[in-house]
Amino acid sequence: MKRTTRNQSKNNPLKSEFVQVVEKYLREAGWTNQELMNEIQIGETQLYRWARGDSVPRKAIVNRIAASLARQIDRTRQKLPHNPFPGSDEIDGIVNELLEAAGYRASVKGKGIDYSWHEIAKNQSWVLGYTDVPTWSQIPNNPGSAPTGLAIEYAEQIGRLLGVTTTWEYLTWQEMPLAIRERRVYGIAPFFLALPERFFDYRFSDPCNEEPYSLSAVIVSEQVNKSVSFEDLPNSRVELVHVRGEIGSWAAAVLGNSYQNKEFEDRRKAISYLLATANRENDSIIPVFLSESITCQYIARENQQLQVIKIENLENIKIAPAFAFHPDEEKLTVAVNSAIKIVPKIQF
Repeated sequence: MKRTTRNQSKNNPLKSEFVQVVEKYLREAGWTNQELMNEIQIGETQLYRWARGDSVPRKAIVNRIAASLARQIDRTRQKLPHNPFPGSDEIDGIVNELLEAAGYRASVKGKGIDYSWHEIAKNQSWVLGYTDVPTWSQIPNNPGSAPTGLAIEYAEQIGRLLGVTTTWEYLTWQEMPLAIRERRVYGIAPFFLALPERFFDYRFSDPCNEEPYSLSAVIVSEQVNKSVSFEDLPNSRVELVHVRGEIGSWAAAVLGNSYQNKEFEDRRKAISYLLATANRENDSIIPVFLSESITCQYIARENQQLQVIKIENLENIKIAPAFAFHPDEEKLTVAVNSAIKIVPKIQF
């Protein structure tokens, strides 16, 4: 049975499992977030990044947090002379719980190497994450229905070759790293591009289509006299518009700091902002939406006010879509790669 779920709402934003566990021990220790982060000598802003899933703490940082929490619990819960070290005596449990919540292999028990592979083999099913990507993976119109698109159909075909059923879970771009780290999903559908910076968070399958993606941009037609390349635009007026966590954010970073930047949570908000500039008179800003070529072409077809332009400085970058898994999922990646060799690649 296939189902589709949304995990985040505006009124109840997602908070990572790791930060929830940290906050549980903070309450027990009678500490604030700021006091903990001062103790481990890391800025408090980093804790909010972990909560949102923008990044995950290094294992060394997890151990440092556990040690600091244990010492503080010693101070607040100790009963002298009979129980002077209530936190330190339980530090193995604190470390294990924090490591597991952060997605690392705990000292005694945790989600270690090939965890997803063993769970898939046991349940004969896998949970894959997806987000709204034109043509490749699209949210269903009817609640409870499966998503649609080229990547969805291809992933389900791969699942059938593996002998497993596929369950879909909707994720925003920002939720994906945390969902993979926590093994809440076993993989991301093959619309995901194997960018260099993503190798810190994911293990990628072989490419799933014949032709790789290229990077491109979309601009309001009225703001240029004719079809131009990105490099023809005046740097001082250009504002790079992109979706946080999507390939456009990476492209904006590669292009450097010569441009203004504006980041959005999803594509629809970014395009609405782009279209709004067409109605502003004498606007000195030229917003340019960055993404891969297929998405840019789709956006231009859907909105007659917009046109696609090339980014000559990035035209040699070719990136193929692939499945994305947890870095420790070697067996699952090998199995999926074997299936990829059997079926035709995705044709766009």
